[in-house]
Amino acid sequence: MTQQDVRTLVKEVFEAWSSNDPDVVASRFHPDAVFFDSVNGRFEGREAIRAFYARSLDAWDGQQSHAKRIWVDGNTAACTWTMTGRMKAEKFGPELAGREARIDGMAWMTFRDGLVISDEEYFDRQAPMSSVAGDTQRQPTP
Repeated sequence: MTQQDVRTLVKEVFEAWSSNDPDVVASRFHPDAVFFDSVNGRFEGREAIRAFYARSLDAWDGQQSHAKRIWVDGNTAACTWTMTGRMKAEKFGPELAGREARIDGMAWMTFRDGLVISDEEYFDRQAPMSSVAGDTQRQPTP
């Protein structure tokens, strides 16, 4: 796999996250993949990852995710990313329903056979609320 192949795979994963379709997201992950999200925990296997993403749609409308900077070493990539979406009342309450929020984070992905075998995602739990308040430059809490 070339560096460009890995960069393309990273971009395809973020396109899948932006599809708002759990089956599209699951299709980018190896059946034995492990996904770790610093806020929501660890999910093992394609079906668990699919179910996690399906639940995330209960919180967000129009979720869009984009890889920003991508670094590649072999079959592994690190990247910074931005996710935007409109908050849903079910997760954030009626006063925030429909408000646009932003989360910036980073990912560490490893690929096998053209699919994600490992994905670690890190971001600040308070980022959605900070972005709604207009504080997109807020420093992460320790």
